[in-house]
Amino acid sequence: MWRANNKGISLIDTFTIFVLTLVGDDDRRAPLVKQLQDIGLPYELVFGIDGRDGLPTEAETLIDRERTIYHMGRPMTDGEFACALSHRSIYKRILDEGLPGAIVLEDDAILKDGFAAFVLEKDYLKAPMILIDCAYPRVMRFRSRKVASGTLHRCANQPTMATAYCVSASAAEKLLVSTTPVQTPADWPASLYHLGAWIMTPRLATHEPPNPKRMSHLDAERSKLQSETAFDRPRIAGTSGLTAQLHRRLSRRVGRDRGAR
Repeated sequence: MWRANNKGISLIDTFTIFVLTLVGDDDRRAPLVKQLQDIGLPYELVFGIDGRDGLPTEAETLIDRERTIYHMGRPMTDGEFACALSHRSIYKRILDEGLPGAIVLEDDAILKDGFAAFVLEKDYLKAPMILIDCAYPRVMRFRSRKVASGTLHRCANQPTMATAYCVSASAAEKLLVSTTPVQTPADWPASLYHLGAWIMTPRLATHEPPNPKRMSHLDAERSKLQSETAFDRPRIAGTSGLTAQLHRRLSRRVGRDRGAR
């Protein structure tokens, strides 16, 4: 772990910043690592499960392929399972080590202005879960609060992307339950509204936009499966039916910049 002792940051009273990456992906995570070091924030690399050549045998006991088809309307790729299992490992670690919570950054995250303030001013303590980066968010009207790094809005739907978010121990516990076994992609296994998630505006992190010529192994597998099926939206408790309709009526869009529509 790299520590920013010269900035006077204590690891005891802050959320740990976990950078989720894979063994051998040094070049991929290098820009994010440099950003964190330049800002002067402590972080720890968390090496996730690599599903590019299939899942390890022990991982099969933590997933349910049959239930995945019910939730997704299609099978999930090994890469998707590996990604979800990697995020799950962080939720479990938070609970096993008695951590108050964590800030989770996937290794292709690009930090934006305000991220340092979010950490240093402890804005992550203002809600059980905060999406620092997301796509297609809708938020509840009249449910917002100002914080040092921007504005938090109460999440009303199921935005996509798990590029950057923070999660308290209480939310991590609920996410761990929802991912035991893993049946859906990392974003998201449970109703974000019922998890007490909030959306940060402006977004304090983003990621490289999709490039068909440089599509990742995970995106290539998922794209192929999605083209073969008509249904690809998780059936998550609390995200469909009358509740979802009500939330949509009472919500509005935020973050209309690219990738956050």
